[in-house]
Amino acid sequence: MNIVEKEAIEFYEYGFLNSGKYNNLENLKSTLTSKLYNFNRDRDKLDFLKILSSTCIDDVKNHMKTCTGCGYDKERNVALFAINQEIESINRYYAFEPNKDDKFTTQEESKLHSKLNKIIEDLEKQSFGQQIIFEEIEELKNHFDLGKKTWFQLLKGKLVEITIEGALEKTIVKEIFANLSEGFEQINKMLN
Repeated sequence: MNIVEKEAIEFYEYGFLNSGKYNNLENLKSTLTSKLYNFNRDRDKLDFLKILSSTCIDDVKNHMKTCTGCGYDKERNVALFAINQEIESINRYYAFEPNKDDKFTTQEESKLHSKLNKIIEDLEKQSFGQQIIFEEIEELKNHFDLGKKTWFQLLKGKLVEITIEGALEKTIVKEIFANLSEGFEQINKMLN
């Protein structure tokens, strides 16, 4: 459990809904805003809020199994509303930034871009002319900003989807992945 997770769980159990104030939207939002002030990074704020949200949802589900209509869920629903507003607010301006080590270099992007073009050419020559395949491959060119690990996860997901839809055979998909992941063995090990 990292620090953000620990803070979120402790805050939910001891500070958020148990602050001694009446749990209306204004007070819950104020308490939440005060706690979020402790985090400098937006990524940490979002992680904190998502953990807080899932903890609250689980709490309500568990309580409702034996509840006889005490209003417990009403307070938690107001809390979830406040949490979701904060998440939406941060998401409006938050831009994902991969770790420095996970970023593609310009040369790596260029090499992958060329490989993707070559794959499209090869598929056209082999009469795999389904538009969805080309669109999926073209879309990959726009997501190098995700970082290596996330980009290769996206690649795997798209290739699995293409295989399931029957657009390409499994052997061809494996060749495509092997070709694109050549030189990125460390990322491959992390994904497997």
